[in-house]
Amino acid sequence: MKLALGFNPVLSAEESARVASQAENLGYDSIWMHESLYQRDVVTCIAAMAEATSRIRIGSGVINTFTRHPVAAAATFATLAELSHGRIVLGVGLGSFPTIPLIGYGIFPVEKTRPLVRIAEYVKVVKSVWKGEKVEFDGEFFQVHNLSLGFKATNAIPIFIASLSPKTQAYAATVADGVILSPALSTVGVTARMVRNVAEGESKRGRSVERASYMMTSVDPNRELAIQAVRSFYFFLYQLAEVVPSETLHGYGVTEEKLLPMKEAWKRGDISQAGRLVPYEAIEALTITGSTDHAVDRVKEYTKAGVTLPILMPIGNVSYAMNSLAAAINAQG
Repeated sequence: MKLALGFNPVLSAEESARVASQAENLGYDSIWMHESLYQRDVVTCIAAMAEATSRIRIGSGVINTFTRHPVAAAATFATLAELSHGRIVLGVGLGSFPTIPLIGYGIFPVEKTRPLVRIAEYVKVVKSVWKGEKVEFDGEFFQVHNLSLGFKATNAIPIFIASLSPKTQAYAATVADGVILSPALSTVGVTARMVRNVAEGESKRGRSVERASYMMTSVDPNRELAIQAVRSFYFFLYQLAEVVPSETLHGYGVTEEKLLPMKEAWKRGDISQAGRLVPYEAIEALTITGSTDHAVDRVKEYTKAGVTLPILMPIGNVSYAMNSLAAAINAQG
């Protein structure tokens, strides 16, 4: 089983480099860094990780299609591929639902914003620039005229597309090297449905792609500490309160009625109380939490559902999770 690691850019570039070096030494397949509009720059962190390592793949997980023009992204990642000697992966997605509207870009309604068209244009421009051709492109969202890259992009750069949309997941499998199915929180059942969407695109293309999925992971020798780390994690609480459809949790015994006290505390701004009121079943359904053995079993549930690259997003006892999970997987061969 291949394992990857994913982080938000809350780490400094120096810390990112240290974590990447540790991940490489532990045998992880790759390390991924989210882009954020209000945290550190993902490209700077990726460059630092590339300089600190020599074997591990390094990916953006993901940059968005609003703040980085595809021509600029193509040049940036071609440069990063030079720096890393071909270990860079360009992960691209529509953009962060909570933050992109704060800088003047609409995401909803999708009938108007046409996210699939935007992503398709973005990928087409990037690929054209990497080919070294003089790009002429007049799309709905991007226009490029009489422009070519001033240096040769000699390293192959895989593209991964992230999306929660069934149509975009199917499309991604026809043009990309990989698909990122989840930004961190997804049940096994929902993940399996997303894998089926990807399979539709794979059948049209005639070959398979990597199916990556972020998995929020909290592993600790003390199970209660692992659970507490999730209960106190702001991103988990936000997703559970405002993003995750409650019906996807029904199979785990979590109903909207059970979530209501937690959501009410969240709306009041009482984050601590919201965390205390989270049903444990929701944590089990959406995250990889508990002992090392339990975490490995949970990851295997996702790989059986069709995930080929689990991207563990460790919180809480991060170093312990990285070391213990790598050791457990390596011991199993």
